[in-house]
Parts: sequence; C-alpha cells; structure tokens
Amino acid sequence: MVRIPHGQLDLFLASASDVAPKEHQDLMARNWFSLAKQKRVEPILHTYGDNWVKITGDPKYGLATIYDNDILLFVISQYMFAVNNGLATGRIFRFTGYDYFKFTGKKRLGGKGYSDLWKSLERLHHTFVETNISIDGRQRLHSFNWLHEIKQMREGNAHRGYEIVIPDWLYKSVVNKKMVLTLDDGYFDIRGGLERWLYMFARKSSGFQPQGWAESLHSIYLKSGSRSSFVEFKRAVKRIIDKGSILGYTVEQLEYPSRIKARQTGLYFLRDNELTQLSSTNRKRRGAIPWRDEL
Repeated sequence: MVRIPHGQLDLFLASASDVAPKEHQDLMARNWFSLAKQKRVEPILHTYGDNWVKITGDPKYGLATIYDNDILLFVISQYMFAVNNGLATGRIFRFTGYDYFKFTGKKRLGGKGYSDLWKSLERLHHTFVETNISIDGRQRLHSFNWLHEIKQMREGNAHRGYEIVIPDWLYKSVVNKKMVLTLDDGYFDIRGGLERWLYMFARKSSGFQPQGWAESLHSIYLKSGSRSSFVEFKRAVKRIIDKGSILGYTVEQLEYPSRIKARQTGLYFLRDNELTQLSSTNRKRRGAIPWRDEL
C-alpha cells in the first residue's frame, strides 16, 4: 500500500467528551464485519444486481469484527461533533485509549484493554474491502482498508496514544456530506454481534418512520453476512426477538402464505415509542421489494 505523506493531511485530535454515537449510513443496511468475537478468515460477499462487495482479512489477523467497528463509530462521532461546532478536521486522527474507553463505556483501562484496542486497530487495518458500484450508469472499482495507517505513540515506556489515517471516501462522506445517523446511547451495552447488527439494520431501514419496515428473513440473512446456516440464523433471531424489542425497536415476526413462496417468513421493525406506535395505526407498512406488494 502506498504510504500517504503526513504533510498532505491535516491532524485532528479527538477531544470532545460525551458525544452521541453515530454511524455511516452506508454501513448499516448491510453488515460489513464479522459478527463473532472468534477469529474469522472466511470472506463476506454481498451481491445485489450487478453490484458486489467482497470483504477479506489477512489470515494472521482475521476480519474486523462488529466490535472493532466501535473505533469507527468513535471516529465518526468525533468528526460530526467538530463539524457541528465549526472545528477544523483532518484525516490523521489522534486519540488516547482513555478517550475511546470513555466513549464506549468500557472499564478496561489496564494493560488488557489497551492490548485489545491495538488488536482491533490491526484487524481494521488488515481487512480489505473490494467493491464495484454503479455511479451515473458507469461502473467503478473501489478497494480500501478500514484504516490506511495505524500507529502507537510512545515516549520511552510511557504510552501517549494512537494515530490513525482514515480512508478518503469515509472522511469526505462524513465531514462534507454528513452521511451519518445517530445511534441510541445503549448501543455499546448490546453484547451479541447479531443483535448489534439487527439494531443497525432497524435504525437505517425503519428509523423513526410510522410505517416501520418489513423484509423477508432470508433477505436479512443474506445481508447479515452470517456464516451460520439459515436454520441456525433463524434460531438466533428468534432468541433475540423473544426479548420483545431491540434497543428501542419492536420486532414482529411475519409468517403467512405468499404468492412468491408457499410460506414466507419476515421481520417487521417499528420504533418503540408512543407517538410512532399511534401514528402507525392503519398505515400501510413499508417493505423491501417484493414485500411491498405482499404488505
């Protein structure tokens, strides 16, 4: 990979405290990370029409996980705070472990916490994303790592923090286009990887819309990038929705005869607050094609 001279970039110091967690919208409708904490080397592949995304990891480190994504959430949240308050930003992002742990609510401030943080940075740096996307009818090939460069800064035996370089596309789409959504404060309290992603999916697809969002379970399975079988995935989803809600979203399982298949199973997400519930009464539900006609 070509090293980017730091003189061509601006340094940004993470300093804001108590900022709301935010995620890039394009990273919420489909899953781009391993959902398990265990090492995964099997690629994630998404296809939709003629477009595709392939995510691979270095066998030494494995794919970046949805828990490693907390670092990107931290970065995006810091950028948005700066933009909203008229502060200068730059692609070189410097932060301390203390700032990051405070943001995520983690209490591991000892050696293991810092060691785990560095391992997360390594997985993000060594995870490779390739995609072809259609823009204005033209095909474009794009490849990148989640983090272009990573660095631990020390003075003798004293740890002075971390320095990372953010991909240009991610930086511009956050700082210039503000393509982000705010997450609920309790996001970091979700322990399961699948439940974390289902919340992200609900936040992006259903949002605060009174019609909510419905989609076939098999479609959601494909978007999850899960390496479990579909049967195992259905069991895992059932355990989650049996709790009643996912961080502010009620989840209803839909199962009925369909013109498409003998029996179609799906999920319906709706924001769990009194105003949204009241507004949703007698409204036609929103849904992914071909679910729109079915609903």
